[in-house]
This record gives sequence, structure tokens and C-alpha cells, in this order.
Amino acid sequence: MDMRQKLRYGLALLMFFAAQAAWAYAPRDCINCHKIGSTESNLQISIAEYKASIHGEEAECQDCHYLVKDDSHTTTPGSGATNCSSCHEQENHHGWGSNSGTRPQCYSCHTRHAMLPRDDPRSSTHSGKMQQTCRSCHPRECGLTDYWSWLPSLQIASHSKQDFSRAYDRANCLGCHQGKASHGRKETVDDQICFTCHLTPDGNSKLLDHIHVKADPQGQPGVTAAAVIYQVVLGVLVLGGIAFFIHKFSVNTNRGSDKRADSF
Repeated sequence: MDMRQKLRYGLALLMFFAAQAAWAYAPRDCINCHKIGSTESNLQISIAEYKASIHGEEAECQDCHYLVKDDSHTTTPGSGATNCSSCHEQENHHGWGSNSGTRPQCYSCHTRHAMLPRDDPRSSTHSGKMQQTCRSCHPRECGLTDYWSWLPSLQIASHSKQDFSRAYDRANCLGCHQGKASHGRKETVDDQICFTCHLTPDGNSKLLDHIHVKADPQGQPGVTAAAVIYQVVLGVLVLGGIAFFIHKFSVNTNRGSDKRADSF
């Protein structure tokens, strides 16, 4: 290959990469399609929320959505996927034993685009928001209990402590569910220490038996038995009340009939 051919070859490569760069997406292209109010896509985000998030000044769209290069992503399933561990050392091991298609992802708790520092009251992982965040997957444990579990449960208010820097509250899920139960590892994620008194190293309740009451014949047969007994008692009371009012109504009706008969 002579010098002219090399120059032509090099020029062709340069033009090719220049064209690729021109065709490739820039953040403004993503925003034009995916901002709220756009008619280009049904997948829309609040740009203001994202800019106010911890990633707003640190990452652009394709830093996370690294498979999105051009228009081909609209017809390529899974091209919008992200891999948080490419930047964050903490990998997602939450729900590791669950089905891979349904187990929680990082955004299940941290949100997709509105991630805020953990100490920000607006953050989905702030101690005051943990119950709201966790109950999307754990409704019974977070108080949105089913009837059978609610009926025999005895709700005991959290006891007070003198250290006001800690949130000793039943709504503070991470107070007990540290480490393995949150990110899937043993390391704690904040300084709440409820688990030191209330849980054994294997994750079982240490002092209060079943903290989360569930009418489960296998795991909590006593709760199931109590639920059945309460159900029977409640049924008897309801039926007894109905029978009492029917009897009272019948007696009053008969008395009224007797009085009308006597008047003739």
C-alpha cells in the first residue's frame, strides 16, 4: 500500500468515525424524547428532579444507559438497562434467593432518577421514609397487614430511649434489618442499632418472638390458631347480635299485635 492509499484509507476512517460521532446520541437528544411533556416517548422523567439528585451534576444519560447509542435502542429490548455496580462498589444482593426476573433492583428502593442523600428527608432511603419504601414489596411487615394477620396481632409501641440521635421506631426498618436484609451483605448501612437487642446473628427475633405477625401455618402456627379462634368468636358475636335483635323485634311485634287485639 503506497502513501496515497494510506492517506485515503486514513481519511475514510476519519470520516467514518466523524459520521458515527455525528449520528450518536448526545444528552440533549435523550432529554428531547424523555422529558415530561414530550410526544416522542411514553418513558418520561422529570429533568428538574434528576438535576437535583445526587447524579445530576455527576452523570449524563449514557453514563448509566451505556447501551443506548442511537435510534436502534427503540427496537432493541433491554438496551435501556443500567449497571450501578460499574460506578458503585456496593453490588445489589437484595433478594438474592428470589427469581432473577422479580428480585429487587437498586432503583426499587433508591428510585430511578430522583436519588437524594440518605440524610435528606425527601430521600426514599431516609429513616422517615423507609416504611413507605419497604412496604411496596413487604406490605404485611410494614403495617398494611391482611385481615388474618391483623386480627391476632398485639401492637406494642416502641419504647423510648434517652439517645435522641437515634430513631427507635417501628417505622425505621433498617434499625433491625441492617446489612444482609438491606443490601444483602453483613455490613451495616447506617448507625441504627435496634438489631443488637432485637435480633440474633442469624436474623431471628431475640426478645419479642415474632415482631412481624403473620398468619402462617408453617412459620407462625400460633398466630394462625389465634386468628381462627378470634374469627370463630367474632362470628359467634355477630350472629348472636343479629339473633338478639331479631328476637327483640319479634317480641315487640307480638306485643303490638296483642295490644291491637285487646283494643277490639
